[in-house]
Amino acid sequence: MKKYTSIFLILSTVFVLKAQGQQSAGQQLPMMHMSGLLGLVETIPLPGDGYMDHLTADVKGQRLFISGEAAKSLISVDLRGGKLIHETKGLSDMPKKSFYFPESNEVWLELANSSVVAISGTTYEVIKTVPLSGFGDPNRGADNGAYDPATHLIYACVEVF
Repeated sequence: MKKYTSIFLILSTVFVLKAQGQQSAGQQLPMMHMSGLLGLVETIPLPGDGYMDHLTADVKGQRLFISGEAAKSLISVDLRGGKLIHETKGLSDMPKKSFYFPESNEVWLELANSSVVAISGTTYEVIKTVPLSGFGDPNRGADNGAYDPATHLIYACVEVF
């Protein structure tokens, strides 16, 4: 038994040393290698706090639309000017996935109450509301979706809690 334990320890040591030797001193980790490709250009203060992880962009108009979940708002930012344009407050629930449509200049948002709203890119006000199958059910809510440009359909995902 002592012989097998000694062989196991020797083989383990060899494998560990070999694995450590595979990373040379000049080798960089992926994020270290990529440093310099992206850099902080500007910081734009935003209202509120909480999750702001769903966003969409108006590339031509250089605007960014951010779902302000905690404040139940849509935050519109002028990227060219580096400033807040507008905050659409008072949405009926937390905004989730968003899509910007340049043809109609509208931002479509899924809300956590299983509805979808359209917000005008000119007035920044809600102009349409579409209730989904789980609307009004506290055990269901929308959280993510997708847009199919071939059919011009938004697929809103309603989940069961």
